[in-house]
Amino acid sequence: MSETTIAEQEIKKRNNSRIYLIVASIIFGILIFPSLPMVMMSAMMFDSPGSQDSLPTIILVISMVAYPVVTCISIIAAWILFVKKKNYLAIILVSLPILNILIGIAAIIYITVFCDGSFAC
Repeated sequence: MSETTIAEQEIKKRNNSRIYLIVASIIFGILIFPSLPMVMMSAMMFDSPGSQDSLPTIILVISMVAYPVVTCISIIAAWILFVKKKNYLAIILVSLPILNILIGIAAIIYITVFCDGSFAC
């Protein structure tokens, strides 16, 4: 009886992982489309004098440009890990774009608060 319970728990964990992977893949995949115009215009952040040496501006641009690449790679790699039955690693990997988004938000907040909204800080 305990063997069926353990097997049922493993199936439930795998189904929960599958649902999370599907939802995260759809959400982060859809978020690629609005990020593309931002990526195209990100070079404009370096127009003001001194902004090319500003660390928060550089971090923000790298975060914006890397988002579509990080998202595509993490979604593909997460599904490969899911097929190999490494559910926990797959969940961590598919959640990697959240870190990218948080870094971009932190850079925007830093620029707004400490640089008075100027990209040349």
